[in-house]
Amino acid sequence: MKMKKIIPLSLIFFIATTGCTGPGGFFDDDPSSEEVFVFDLTIDDMWNDIPVNQTSASDVLNLTYELGKSPRVTNLTEIGYSMNGQPLLLVEFGDYDPDVPTVYFVAAQHGNEPASVDSAYLLARHFARAIPEEIDPILENINLAIFVMVNPDGRDAGSRGNANGTDLNRDHMKLLEPEGKIMQKAFQRIHPSVTVDMHEFGGVGSIIFQVAAPQNPTTHPDVLAASYVLETDVIESINEEWGFGSVTNYPPTTSSQDSSIHRNHFAVHGSVSLLFESAVSEEYSERVRLQSWAAIAVIDEVVDDPEYYLDARQSSDSEGQEGNDIVHAYLFECSDPATTETLRILKDHGFNVGYKSGDESVTSIHYETFLPRTSFPNGTALVPMDQIGWRMITELMEYNSAKDQHYSNSPKDRGHDSWRALESVNYVIDNDVCKIE
Repeated sequence: MKMKKIIPLSLIFFIATTGCTGPGGFFDDDPSSEEVFVFDLTIDDMWNDIPVNQTSASDVLNLTYELGKSPRVTNLTEIGYSMNGQPLLLVEFGDYDPDVPTVYFVAAQHGNEPASVDSAYLLARHFARAIPEEIDPILENINLAIFVMVNPDGRDAGSRGNANGTDLNRDHMKLLEPEGKIMQKAFQRIHPSVTVDMHEFGGVGSIIFQVAAPQNPTTHPDVLAASYVLETDVIESINEEWGFGSVTNYPPTTSSQDSSIHRNHFAVHGSVSLLFESAVSEEYSERVRLQSWAAIAVIDEVVDDPEYYLDARQSSDSEGQEGNDIVHAYLFECSDPATTETLRILKDHGFNVGYKSGDESVTSIHYETFLPRTSFPNGTALVPMDQIGWRMITELMEYNSAKDQHYSNSPKDRGHDSWRALESVNYVIDNDVCKIE
């Protein structure tokens, strides 16, 4: 009797899973094939798709997540979370070549100023999906980053502040709120040459849009000059489209120099900065259109002269790093009651702190009264000046104006004594100095 050959089940499974059953396997599919992303939009689509009404925070988040499918998006990051746990999304384009300026848009720190969120999303969508001939020449000259919605909790509630009731545009110094800390983190990561802060205002009449350059007196002159050039370009672009008399540079106010305000704070840190304000007296779609038009005007201007804006950033950075031959360090005592808060603010701004090593005397003067002091014991808290720009520390440690209607963070505000070392100091970087958590 002839024996039947029995094929083991394990062999059948092996044949099936290795594709020996035919070129398409059992189901004639090719798991290695991927759908090709189609760049299908033009700038006209951006204008045609402007919403008539405010998009909800949840819809903005879901729509933004979809942009991550675009191969043109370098990073789509949940860079942090709001007070109520909503994701804060940062969309980035470009490879961050240090020889190319980065343009950075921040939308709607104030939750009841919603138009900038819709315009920021449309801008991100345009760069993610637009046809290559419109986008590729731009991304050859700049990097682009868009913080689509800073304050989703405020947007949900229709409130100016975050869920804690804090005005986030007055928190850029103290960094008490999670959203404020995330804005600082994003800025440090991106290191933008140009930063645009997008808002709305309650204006009426012929003024439909306002633009403001930084006015903090510690801003590097090259950064300030470039900010005014960019401001002028945006004003001219909107005037050409909407008519003269429709746009103004933001008028000086009692808070115009306030270092806790976004455009001033990040200008001091070396970024050419502008504030956008569209008037809420206009139709919602018109406000979104104005914000979007102004954003494109900024991008076009920087693309036309990228070296100018990159140089402004680099001038501030290099002078801050190399111009510290007068002040070598800031010194203050751990026993000072204000030291804990001072070090917390410094660390949240990305500064390294440490302590003085050795008991050698150091020639120093008081930051305000200029009284001399030479004896600083081992362990004195120290902020070395060779790691940061002098304007940054000047803003944080010294700048104070009676005109500010909000607050500053000067040592005088906190009753803090600080000395400036006029000679080199031996120190050790230790971010837990004075046992700061």
